[in-house]
Amino acid sequence: MRIISKNAVYSVLVVTIFAAVSIFGINTANAQNAPGVKVSANKKSYNPGESGVLTFNFKTGSKVKIPKDPEVVVNLSSGDLEGQGLQDYSGGDGDYISNSKVKYNFKVPDGAESGSTITVSGSVKFGYCSTSDGVCKIGNKDFTAKIKIK
Repeated sequence: MRIISKNAVYSVLVVTIFAAVSIFGINTANAQNAPGVKVSANKKSYNPGESGVLTFNFKTGSKVKIPKDPEVVVNLSSGDLEGQGLQDYSGGDGDYISNSKVKYNFKVPDGAESGSTITVSGSVKFGYCSTSDGVCKIGNKDFTAKIKIK
């Protein structure tokens, strides 16, 4: 019968615990990081009273997707744009938003000053899911976008 030293047992135990903590830590970090959001206008400049579109592009990891449910919610907090709501993103296949993008319709105020720039700010609330382990969470990101007036 062979006797294993206490140092060998402790070494194996330490390596096993370190490996378990490392693997769990990596999965937890990936599941908890909310995607970034980039917001851009569909044109370089707008006339007063003109309608436009803000595109919300979610910057996700390789195994993270934006689900259609819960729905994406956009709140404008400044900028004097008239928000007209999200375009329908329910079509297509599956439970996830195509290309991780949604579009928000707006109208420039009729009295917007020619040559000015409107800084729009607000927040976007959305779900995001890890396709590797099925964990879903809610993200809420602030954004700003610049709208130039002709």
